[in-house]
This record gives sequence, C-alpha cells and structure tokens, in this order.
Amino acid sequence: MSQTILIEPNKDLKKIYALNLSSHANIEVIERSNAKEAIELIQILPNIDLIICADKVHEEKTAYTIYQYLQASQYNIPLIVLGEEQKLHNKVLQLKREISWELLTQHACETLGLAPEATANKNNFIPISINFFYSMNSTPCDIYIRIQKTSERFQFVKRLKASDSFNKQEIQRYAEQGLKNFYITKDYQQYFTTHLINSIIQSSQKNKTLGQQVLSNSNSYEIIRSYVQALAIRPEILELTDVCLNSMIESVKTVPQLSSLLQILLSDKISFAYQKSHLACVIGHTIISKQSWYEQRHLNTFTKLCFFSDITLKSTRQLKINSQEELDYSGLTLAEKEEVLTHAQKAAEVVALFPNATEYLKTIVLQHQGSHDGHGFLKTDIEILHPLVKVFIIADAFTRIILDPELPNNKKEILPLLYNRFDHPNFIKIIKILEQKLN
Repeated sequence: MSQTILIEPNKDLKKIYALNLSSHANIEVIERSNAKEAIELIQILPNIDLIICADKVHEEKTAYTIYQYLQASQYNIPLIVLGEEQKLHNKVLQLKREISWELLTQHACETLGLAPEATANKNNFIPISINFFYSMNSTPCDIYIRIQKTSERFQFVKRLKASDSFNKQEIQRYAEQGLKNFYITKDYQQYFTTHLINSIIQSSQKNKTLGQQVLSNSNSYEIIRSYVQALAIRPEILELTDVCLNSMIESVKTVPQLSSLLQILLSDKISFAYQKSHLACVIGHTIISKQSWYEQRHLNTFTKLCFFSDITLKSTRQLKINSQEELDYSGLTLAEKEEVLTHAQKAAEVVALFPNATEYLKTIVLQHQGSHDGHGFLKTDIEILHPLVKVFIIADAFTRIILDPELPNNKKEILPLLYNRFDHPNFIKIIKILEQKLN
C-alpha cells in the first residue's frame, strides 16, 4: 500500500480527502498539520511515496518549505500542492484549493502509477515486499516492478508471469539492485496471500538453517499482523500462527550465541516487529530457564506473549516506544498515541479470538506493558504483575535498547541502564539473572 502524507488545514476537507484516497485508491494516508511535522516523519520514513499539502498553513509557506527540504535532502518524493505557490511554478503539480476529492484522487493515482478502484480496478497495483518472495518458488499471478517514468509519474512493467518458477538467487539479484517491493494487481491480493501462506506452511516441514527459519517466521508474522489489524482472522491465518509459534519455540531452544543471533535478526530482510518479538523471547527464555519453577510450558506461554504483545501496533515508531516520556516526545498523532497506550488491551482482545486461548495467556498479555488493566505503562503496583510479565518487561527493555542504533549495544553498557530504570527488588533480581547468563 502506498504511503501518502496529507496536510490540509480545513478539517472537513482533510477527512474527505483521506477517506477517499484510502477507499478508492488503496492509499495509506498519514495526516500531518504542518511542514515541520511532515519533515520529522520523512526523516524517520524516507520511503514515503507522495506528499499532498496545502500551499500555506496559516502564515507558514508549507509547500515551499517541504519542497526545499526534499531538494536539499535529495529525496525523490512527488509533491502535489493544493493552492498556488509562485516559487514552485512548473516545478511540481499544483491544483486548485478545495479541489474535489474525485480529481485529487485521480491526480494522486496518476502520480503513483495507480488507478482508482472506481474506474480501473484491474490496473490498481499494490506493493508486496520483496522479502515475501524468499518463501516461494512460484507465483500464482503476474508480478510487476514499478519504474519511474518522469519526476512525477510511474509505470509498471511485468517481470514474472503467473506460474513462473524462480529461486532465491533471482530474488536476491533484484534486492541487490535496490528493489524493495514487487507489485500485483489488487484483484489478486487474496489469491496471492493464500498462495504465500501455503508456501510457508509447506516449507516449514523442510530442514532449514536458522537464518531461513527466522526469515520464514518474519514473513509469517507480517502476514498475521496485517490480518489481525484488519480483524480478519481466517482459518489459514490460524494455521499459519500455529506454524510460526512452533517454529519460534524450536528456534529459541537451539539459539546460538547472542552475537550470532543478532547477525541473523538484523538482516534487512527481517521486519523490526519480528526482530523485537524474537529477540525478547530469547532473552526472556534465558531468564526463566534459570528459575526453579521453570517447565517447558512456560517457554510455550512466554513465546505466545512475545508474539502477541505488540501485534496491533501499526508502525515501527510505535513499536519503539517504551515509556510515557518517549510517547510524549514521539511526534505521533493523538490517535497513534492512543493506540500505543491501549495496545495491551487490544492485544488481549486479539488473543481471545484464537482457539484454545486461556485466561492465563490473556492475563499476561493484558499486563505486558506493566499495567494490570492494559492501559498505559509501568505502574507502581509491581507486585500484582504476573512473574512472566516481570521477566517480559526486562527482556523487552533490553531488546529495545540493543535494536536502537543510537543506544549502547554492548551488554556491559546496557545492564547499568536497566538497573537504573528498574530499581524495584523484583526487577533487580531478574536483571541479575540476565547478567549472570550473559557473563
């Protein structure tokens, strides 16, 4: 799905534009209020596909400010301006203020190389991460790549035909050329997803290296996340979840040294969401395996906790937040912040949708952020949290630090950060177990 930043000061128009860009062109709309907010987002998500913005927001020359930033940063992101900015004459596409949503959608689709569902559904292309193709050796539909035709237009070229066979080396060659996504027509989305799920399930029966296993799990996890967030828990998703969980459990049992695991997890083929889930599971298992009460069932439960904990969060920015202070300074919208605050509640609701979900599992998923009611972050009443939740909180914090390139990645530097932040005796005991294991 293409990602588009939308800046429109008229709240009613913004709602209309966002709704119709999403529903008629399958465009993910990210709303921002001004140039500063848009630039901050681009710095984090440089792969934004399009920016639609008003020429001015109050006294700010919004369009020109963004244009200057894109030029200075050499970001090749198309810009559509709503209004007239003389300094951008003949440089970007400028449309009338308060243009109809139909015309705006048409221009957005033309810029992205898409076609609105209402007029040309068969030519409505959607992106599929290239990483998914490592889990397949054939395709059930035609596969396209997107080529930039002009500074503001794209065209789609067929690269793989339906039923074509291919190998991982062929896909790797595309990746080495910088390709991030293949494209399929939207009509085949469900067909393609079913084929991908079946390929992953079938390949799970084969002997694979740990790297292949982790990549397969990552692909499975991203598919499951997308269906969970759409509240579409289909039978094949239930089966895929079981396969992915069982594979995670087995890989955690045979985990190599932390440095070797990180080398596998930090591959650009592995999504951040799965990196975080898998590494937290490994660190947590390292801790609980040293407890006198440890049994195999605790690893199974803890794996499910790591798997479902953040499954409703939509963006990497949300996944990286681990405190109220980080949330306050995150730059997220109010709606995105609310998703972070309530994601433990939502995750527990998701768990309840799966067969054989126990109250025990739902409880620890509800508490995993450190709040007994699933809202907000770690509270002072730590004693009432389940022991597995306390282990998860430390494992999760350790994982977020080690995955953040701006924070220490050496265990000797990370442990003091944990001791400083988690000074309750319950947590100190857990950190000491981790320290002993890491030594």
